[in-house]
Amino acid sequence: MKRYALALASVTALSVALAGCGAVTSTTNAGNSAGSVPFTTINEDHGITVGAPYNPFNANGNTWDGYDQWQLAFYTNSLTNPNSFIPGLAKSWTVNPSQTRVVITLQPHARWSNGQPVTANDVVTSMAIAFTQGNAQGFDLGTVKALNSRQVEFEQLPGDHYSLFLNQLLQQTIVPTSEFAPVLPKDIWTIIHTAQYTGNNPSLLAKAKKAANELATIGKKVAAYAPPKSEDLSAGPFVLKNLNTGEAILVKNPYFYDAKNVHVNEVVMRNYTGNEQIWNYLEAGQLDFTPYTSMPTNILDQVLRTPGNKEVVTPAVVAASLAFNESIYPYNMLKVRQALAYVINRNVVQKIAEPVSGTPAKWSDGLIDAATKQWLSGAQLASLNTYSPNLNKATKLLKESGFKKVNGQWMMPNGKPWTMTIYTVSGFSDWIAAAKVISSELTSFGIPTNPDIVSSYAQEIKEQQDGKLPVSFYLMALGPTPYNAFDMIYGSADGYNLIGTHLVRYPASAKDKGNWIDLPAEIPTTTGKMINPGVLTNQLSEFSSVAQERPIVQELAEATDRNVPVITLWDYINVQFINTTRFKDFPTSPAYLDNPAGVWMAAGYVKPKS
Repeated sequence: MKRYALALASVTALSVALAGCGAVTSTTNAGNSAGSVPFTTINEDHGITVGAPYNPFNANGNTWDGYDQWQLAFYTNSLTNPNSFIPGLAKSWTVNPSQTRVVITLQPHARWSNGQPVTANDVVTSMAIAFTQGNAQGFDLGTVKALNSRQVEFEQLPGDHYSLFLNQLLQQTIVPTSEFAPVLPKDIWTIIHTAQYTGNNPSLLAKAKKAANELATIGKKVAAYAPPKSEDLSAGPFVLKNLNTGEAILVKNPYFYDAKNVHVNEVVMRNYTGNEQIWNYLEAGQLDFTPYTSMPTNILDQVLRTPGNKEVVTPAVVAASLAFNESIYPYNMLKVRQALAYVINRNVVQKIAEPVSGTPAKWSDGLIDAATKQWLSGAQLASLNTYSPNLNKATKLLKESGFKKVNGQWMMPNGKPWTMTIYTVSGFSDWIAAAKVISSELTSFGIPTNPDIVSSYAQEIKEQQDGKLPVSFYLMALGPTPYNAFDMIYGSADGYNLIGTHLVRYPASAKDKGNWIDLPAEIPTTTGKMINPGVLTNQLSEFSSVAQERPIVQELAEATDRNVPVITLWDYINVQFINTTRFKDFPTSPAYLDNPAGVWMAAGYVKPKS
């Protein structure tokens, strides 16, 4: 769907962690007395760029979400409740029954690190910036109005009913008007509202296109903007003090609205150039918290031998899969895809490719297994096909489809020998390893297969959309909501897009429209019922309760499992690390553990050991 890009944003850090490999350097913070030792960590989203502006919209900006950059609220990664949040700058919020109107109330004592209050006007400015960055359009934001100095009203575009409106709204970063107003034109909201027109009047449509281009131009200026005072204005628990090429030093913000609850006085954000450097930090016991980092089993063993290091595991709402372009023969044949699912041993693939940060997928139903168990009944789970390795079943399916095995190699019904290329991504070491294992399994089965490597994940997506990759690796099940998960299959990748509020589907033959999975318009569930997966997925974006969503989720899961547009290989898990040598009282709830450590500290967790 049109909102597909929002889901992709959540894989950026994962992609960095998968791809990282670099030189090893290290510094230490020895000599600090008990109670004043800094909390040392890394940020997986981006490194430190000396000279970059203190601007969260800059790709290299020296700011850190959850520390000195603060959101309205922080998501708990609930698999069934997309509106479960930890309050941030928003102390509370109310939503109308249709979930198209939200009023947030700011924390009464919220102030910037220069002592000035955080106001409703700051929120309005931040939302204007969100339009220039293309973020606000993604959740159908229409109007923003300051009701008073502490309350702001948000409304969806008229006629829209996007169920993740509140979810996306509350995750917006708030910046001070005093710093960012100079880069915005005084008529910014006029430009925004002009760009929102989607009617049929040619003159207004032309004006809307011009305004949208203006927003994009303004967005580039915002991203490049360096606040003139060259200081970090923070509304979070910490504020940047100084940085160098090796680390950034953040100190406690005395004006934070709940500063009395923050027990850590200093955070050291280590720079790094790859996973190997992080492994060295961990093995030396130098990191008090380490977000997800891909590593082999032997490195994990070394890390856990370091005194104080403990493994913290939470579900990750993303999976690795093998995806098929069904507009390319023979992958348009259902029994071919099912046969391949029986040939590939997912347990072996995961054990070799992602032994630390993955678990073999039990089902290929479009969701991670943890979500499947929450959304489907016991009887429905039992009806799903786990495609346990079974070469006899694979052989039977292929023969039923007209394939013949000649001298150990499968021949396609058109008489040509069947060979395969599996495309993966440069730097994604787990995908590359998995492609080699799968290629070996398929070759042994009689389908000569070789892995090939695309230069980057962005390039792979482009080549998938261009219809160039018959079989390729794909990140999917990007939740935590079922809409986001199924949208990875039945959204833009299957040709479905929202034009205004109208759902349209482009055929695979339409250039630059992105349909590369190309399923039939209707597909059967395990019970034989025919459904339109794109239409049902779009309906998930409009419903706001589990009761409304569950029947659709169940039908989509059953249909995905039966029709195998993708083979889910493994579910990722967040393998994070804490070190309890210097600090105590770490959180245990996944709601907090899936957020930056600064969010923990703002809630009163993490205290220096005396």
